Amino acid sequence: MKLSGKERGALKSIFKIRPIDLKMGRKGITANFIKEAKLIISKDKMIKIALGKDKKERFLESKELERVLEVELISCVGKNASFYSLSENC
Repeated sequence: MKLSGKERGALKSIFKIRPIDLKMGRKGITANFIKEAKLIISKDKMIKIALGKDKKERFLESKELERVLEVELISCVGKNASFYSLSENC
């Protein structure tokens, strides 16, 4: 299931004022990072993550997080990426 443009816009406005939930460490995407991210997503179906410094790395990290966490990237502004879970079992 994909989000409509209106739904994406509403989520972007929420993420704009939402504080960062999780920061990516030097080690990148670790088992603990995934565990913590899934816990946050299970509470409110969304998460805002501060990614690494390198632009190419941020792109790869966001794609990997989409796959591992089963979420959709809503927006990526600077180092901050916002994700929303479309699954019903959160």
